Amino acid sequence: MQKDRQFVDALARGLAILECLSRTQKPLGNGEIAKMVDLAPSTVSRLTHTLTALGYIRLSRSGRAYELTPKNLTLGYPVLAGMSLLERARPYLNSISEQTGETAALAVRDGLHVTFVEVVQGANMVAVRLATGGRLRIATAAAGIALVAALPDKERRALAGRVRTDIRARDDSTEAFNRELAACIYSGAATVRNWWREGIGGVAVPIHAQGDYAALTIPVATGSVNEKTMRGPLAEVLRETAEAIGSVTFDEMT
Repeated sequence: MQKDRQFVDALARGLAILECLSRTQKPLGNGEIAKMVDLAPSTVSRLTHTLTALGYIRLSRSGRAYELTPKNLTLGYPVLAGMSLLERARPYLNSISEQTGETAALAVRDGLHVTFVEVVQGANMVAVRLATGGRLRIATAAAGIALVAALPDKERRALAGRVRTDIRARDDSTEAFNRELAACIYSGAATVRNWWREGIGGVAVPIHAQGDYAALTIPVATGSVNEKTMRGPLAEVLRETAEAIGSVTFDEMT
């Protein structure tokens, strides 16, 4: 394959480190980062030094690992400010959380991940806490499946193929993903239990307004919320909300 002369490797590597740190819940050392982004430790050391000098990362209290700084938020706020769908969905997230007692979130697609761009924490004692800006692989998230299902048939098939490749690369089976994708297209809601982490599940429905796709989702503690409740009352609340915001007409798979 001919090399893209316009592609700047150093920039891509620096951004890969920022994405790596954004997906973790703890500071990472150069060695850990090197393994996760598949780069030489010496290269990672130069990149983390540069990112530290620019103010995007800093050494943690231990002095041996790096973490993101609030400066990264300056990159995200203009994106969020420009999302008309976010403004439209925000009051509905409050309503979902008040009705169910659970956390409610709005998720958008980010490559083969979903990013939670708005979160309203639930009042229930066992409500799952999500962080705004948090990311999950499409293959493990109800919101991810809902976003795949929402796409027109050709785009859906292409993205679903990429997700299946990602699943197989991790030596996992695509059976559950295929089953739940078909179920979402049929019922309008995606439900997962214990896919991302044991004890955590989620329900999600897609929304579509002004050309933008997103997913409304409710994460749950599977030890406290059974599957019947997820596919029943919780999914129904989300479907009703999606109709008010902008529901999706699904193309049936053939």
